[in-house]
Amino acid sequence: MDIKNKSLEELRELCTQIRARIIEVVSKNGGHLSSNMGAVELIVAMHYVFDAANDPFIFDVSHQSYAHKLLTDRWEEFGSLRQFGGISGYTKPSESKFDYFVAGHASTSISLAVGAAKAISLKHEDRVPVVLIGDGSMSGGMTYEAMNELGDLRLPCIIILNDNKMSISKPIGAFSKYLSQAMAGETYQKFKSHVRELLSHAPQSATYMAKRFENSLKLIIPGMYFEELGLEYIGPVDGHNLADLISALKTAKSARKPVVVHAQTIKGKGYDKAEGYLESWHGVGPFDIQSGEFKKKSAAKSATQIYAEALLSLACEILASSGANVDVIAISKEKIDAKAH
Repeated sequence: MDIKNKSLEELRELCTQIRARIIEVVSKNGGHLSSNMGAVELIVAMHYVFDAANDPFIFDVSHQSYAHKLLTDRWEEFGSLRQFGGISGYTKPSESKFDYFVAGHASTSISLAVGAAKAISLKHEDRVPVVLIGDGSMSGGMTYEAMNELGDLRLPCIIILNDNKMSISKPIGAFSKYLSQAMAGETYQKFKSHVRELLSHAPQSATYMAKRFENSLKLIIPGMYFEELGLEYIGPVDGHNLADLISALKTAKSARKPVVVHAQTIKGKGYDKAEGYLESWHGVGPFDIQSGEFKKKSAAKSATQIYAEALLSLACEILASSGANVDVIAISKEKIDAKAH
């Protein structure tokens, strides 16, 4: 779906349509609901600013990639989500050329982006990896190893931090909020770059004082950790304000270096029963949209149950053929069956 020529109002309407489609399908098939509802504007802004057919879009875990699937020629096919023969609940390159990598585990996205950035640099290509990672995945040690290397290499890479619990550097007071908003603008980024260039030719004393002033600002501005690692920081940005998101991503793209865009979102946004810090709406089974009540599971056996029963049957056959006591086997099977139910 080409959205680059759409107006802001059209993009907002598209976000509403995407949320409605996600609710419609997940209420029937089950799936990850609240994480996808909260990431809609982030993904629409990604597709608006970057080129999904050229730039590697990397989703950590990729359980929040439903909007990406809907924007990449899978709107109708989305109805088969998580069904036999249908589309996957995660990114899958064999399913679409727009899915860069088979994901399904937390904290791996930035490491993958580092590898992609190296390959792009070696081939002298005009592409940039774009990562969407949640604050939960940021707790994994692998992410810090990757950021450590990325900050040293200084290769272009955009990391969109989807902070839906506000657990990372919550802004303090109006002044901090003002400075954080200013940091997200192109003017501030250019100003900081020009000041650094000027200071490189200034006396040592002036450079020292300027560095002390910058460090003092970082004490009240979120993002100090990222900046110290060598990653530019933009934010916090309202993750549901398309105008602010697009502006921040354009600024990050033009930087031609590793940048963290910190976006604060509401998990479950757009479906009031799922909004907020409700674990029960993260991954759900079928439910009634109006009431929010979950539907009873069908009597059909799960894949796990089928596998367990087949394995148990084979084990009993092997035991019986080896001359084991049939009564012992039967009693053991009854005990296992009882535990399974």
